[in-house]
Amino acid sequence: MAEAASPVRVDVAISIDTEEDNWGSYSREGATTANIGHLPYVQEIFDRWGARPTYLVNRPPLLDRAAVETLGALASRGDVEIGAHCHPWNTPPFAAGNDGSMMSRLSAEENHAKLKEVGERINTELGIRPTTFRAGRWGFGASVADALVKEGYRIDCSVTPFLDWTSAGGPDYTEAPHRPYRFHPGDPMRPEPAGSLLELPVTIGFLRAGDQRTAARRRKLLERSPLGQLGAVGIVDRVGFLAMRWLSPETSSGKTMVRVAENWVASGESFLHATFHSCALLPGMTPFVRTEADRTAFLEALGEFLAFCKSAGFGFKTLTEAAEGTRVGHPTTGRLAS
Repeated sequence: MAEAASPVRVDVAISIDTEEDNWGSYSREGATTANIGHLPYVQEIFDRWGARPTYLVNRPPLLDRAAVETLGALASRGDVEIGAHCHPWNTPPFAAGNDGSMMSRLSAEENHAKLKEVGERINTELGIRPTTFRAGRWGFGASVADALVKEGYRIDCSVTPFLDWTSAGGPDYTEAPHRPYRFHPGDPMRPEPAGSLLELPVTIGFLRAGDQRTAARRRKLLERSPLGQLGAVGIVDRVGFLAMRWLSPETSSGKTMVRVAENWVASGESFLHATFHSCALLPGMTPFVRTEADRTAFLEALGEFLAFCKSAGFGFKTLTEAAEGTRVGHPTTGRLAS
């Protein structure tokens, strides 16, 4: 009798944009970082379920002594990764006449200088040379990737599959791969097995089981159709058909996060990447968590998702750990290849 096939290993990474309190502000100065003091509370939830988070730290917390002390305690742990994050509007140097809200719109030289600033701050304050990165506002592109290579980064996690940020001046990820892939910095949306960088996209999935890419294209067609202009997308979203959700406690309940994860795995995916912003831990700082009740619901959703992953036998990994064991997409088909 032939042996039963081994179940697919599923790795789960959690990344936190670890940043200032000031959601929606693009000021160069005046950032506050009170939310960083709340990180130990969320770390307790990670510890309860054995999760191994990656904190992607930007410049403002590295300028505050209390925040640095909190981050230093996290950085000293063996089950936590410290990566880098960059808000170009408050990371010098600043180019004259450039609002700098999207790194993808800056030159490689400007991005290199900003990445150098963030990386040196992390090294000075936390004693770490980060190799994992996420662009602020998801603003990734070739000029950012070029700078990453020059600064010795190996992993990016800025891609939000199926989403188009062009209305905000950012990139269009509609056709970007939704599973891990290697790429060359000059063409960050095209998988290339020999590429010098690895992309670990955030998980954004559908509430009904099935092929994720097919569902995304159907939703996009509906959005661009006359029916879409009349509000059909909102209707199908509410009833669950072609409903798309982030794997994030900011915008999804625990039940929804579990459903996204189940459908993602059922469709053949083996990597889950949940994410949120540190400022969501401080009520009133983001649109996602306005009150203490919202914060309680946020933390409960995160705990419910982590408990599900633990009971399902999924493996918690930092982003670097996930990268070391991940399978990447075939350059043409996008299907996973070992």
